[in-house]
Amino acid sequence: MNLVPLSSLNYQQRAIVDHIVTGNHGKLLVNRLQAMGLVAGTSVKILRKFWFKGPLQVQVGITTVIAIRRIEADLIMVKIT
Repeated sequence: MNLVPLSSLNYQQRAIVDHIVTGNHGKLLVNRLQAMGLVAGTSVKILRKFWFKGPLQVQVGITTVIAIRRIEADLIMVKIT
């Protein structure tokens, strides 16, 4: 099983969320990300990567699109499909 951070995916690349690393921000950030649909088993796809280490635009599931900072995307571990 090869896990990589969400931030390392390329444009239009799909993956499945495996888990979220708690990191320095604690359970509060994990809960917020899960509320946006980033739970284990959910498919994600990178729609846009902004320049200069800007945010990522990510499709979560089929209909949800979110923008997420790269520092937070580093905590979301995914399996590439």
